[in-house]
Amino acid sequence: MTTPDGRPPQDADELGPAAVLGPPSEEALDRGSLQERAVRGVTWTMIHTAIAIPVAFLVNLLIARVLGVADYGRLAFLTALMEFVSGLLASGFGAAVMQFGSKAHAAGRTQEVAALLSKWQGFRVLFALPILSVVVVFATDVSPAAIAVAVVFGVVLPSTLDGAAACLGIENKTAAGAKITLITSLATQAAVVVVLLLARTPEAVWFTRLIVSGLAIALCLVPISKAYRRAVLRPTLPRHLPTGFLRFAVLMGASGVVGGLVTSRSEIFVMNAVATPAAVGIFALAFGLSSHVFAPAQAFLGPLIPAISGLREVDSDAVSPAFRRVMRVGSTVVGLLCAGVIAPLAVLVPSLYGAQFAQAAPVVVALSISAGLVTCFNPVYAFVTSRLSGGAVLKANLVALALDLGLAFALIPSIGVWGAVIANAAGALTTLTILLRLELRQLGLGASDLLADTVPVLVGSAVAAVGFVATEGVQVPPVVRAVALALVGTGAYLGGVRLVRSGLSPTDAQVLSRGLPAPVRPVGSIMVRLITGRPAA
Repeated sequence: MTTPDGRPPQDADELGPAAVLGPPSEEALDRGSLQERAVRGVTWTMIHTAIAIPVAFLVNLLIARVLGVADYGRLAFLTALMEFVSGLLASGFGAAVMQFGSKAHAAGRTQEVAALLSKWQGFRVLFALPILSVVVVFATDVSPAAIAVAVVFGVVLPSTLDGAAACLGIENKTAAGAKITLITSLATQAAVVVVLLLARTPEAVWFTRLIVSGLAIALCLVPISKAYRRAVLRPTLPRHLPTGFLRFAVLMGASGVVGGLVTSRSEIFVMNAVATPAAVGIFALAFGLSSHVFAPAQAFLGPLIPAISGLREVDSDAVSPAFRRVMRVGSTVVGLLCAGVIAPLAVLVPSLYGAQFAQAAPVVVALSISAGLVTCFNPVYAFVTSRLSGGAVLKANLVALALDLGLAFALIPSIGVWGAVIANAAGALTTLTILLRLELRQLGLGASDLLADTVPVLVGSAVAAVGFVATEGVQVPPVVRAVALALVGTGAYLGGVRLVRSGLSPTDAQVLSRGLPAPVRPVGSIMVRLITGRPAA
């Protein structure tokens, strides 16, 4: 006996048709609920970054001081390798679970989500875990003990428990996820400091991070629904999946691997082969600092992915206005960070990290401006994947990777760090340019709409570049120069945004202000008003 589509009948705990699962439950979400949860998730993620990023900055400074430029580059290589392996670990199956699960949960089909989670865990345990363990063993040039730690905490634990972290996104409980991430981050940094001061080796720092983050995955089991928790802890064979699931998973898996190479510091792999250890350390430091600068703005993307998927399911007409609002908010926040943080931070690099890192100062400016543009446009990924357009993402990433690697191999041997900077920026911006063109066409928007919404990030980038170059020869203490650049840059940005009548609209400001926690709402609302320069529609 078969179903009308030719498949064998499914058990009640499988992903069956609506007749088996019954109608949507009372837990179905409307547009208001999705927006409220997304804003709460963004808010708590911003709180996490406001606390964790300064701590991470200080710990990173200590690591660079203790290890020195060459060993710092070694740590960056090991970290980049595990980032790549982690991308393989999640694969497209995870992206597909997030998309299909978010849509089903928003519509109240909780049994469908639970069955899907069990099958994902089965896939990870039966297939991903052994394959990725082999990759770590043969690709990691460290001691056998360190390899064992990497396998257990970097592969085994995520393979068996990471479905719980996915549930936080599927259920739009990203606020709880941000709280867990904050706890994990602080615990990791504390452990790293202790181990760094005792062992003083890059390998020790590397596997300490893996141990704490691996153990912390279990915390995600606490806030998720009981039915989903049981599903995560009960792996099943990954069969009888929803229509279109496997195709999307395969495309997103390939895209995730390729995209991870494009958007991460993958140029370190090329530099490790053809450049000096000092050059690797300088690029790694500049890349890390640029990531720290825009961590608050990147807080928007995580909660957006499940929220936009749910929004398409319950109110597709609201997607286009949501896209424009996300771009306005992201551009305004990123522009402010560009204008007020990039140049001052670059000026302080030699004083903070030592003379051996002095060459990183202009690299920080270049990579941070690139990272700012990428961060501003990154939410387009959430909108493209919510339409299950895995093929489009894969094609964009393949084009970008070809350009990235081509430039890296062509330029790094001759111009060193700057070759890596050019390759990194070109690859990341190429992916986003291709996806933006596709999404604008799908939403019925034009390039002029996008430009109108993203003027602030262009203003902020110009302020950062001009400020750093114009003051480079000024003979004043670095701290004085940095403070002046921060104050003048922020003032120039706020004035420029209001002059061109850009930034947030009054409605954008209201949405953001309502999402702020009560204790910080008075001060936060003032900050929001300062970046509100667009007239009401």
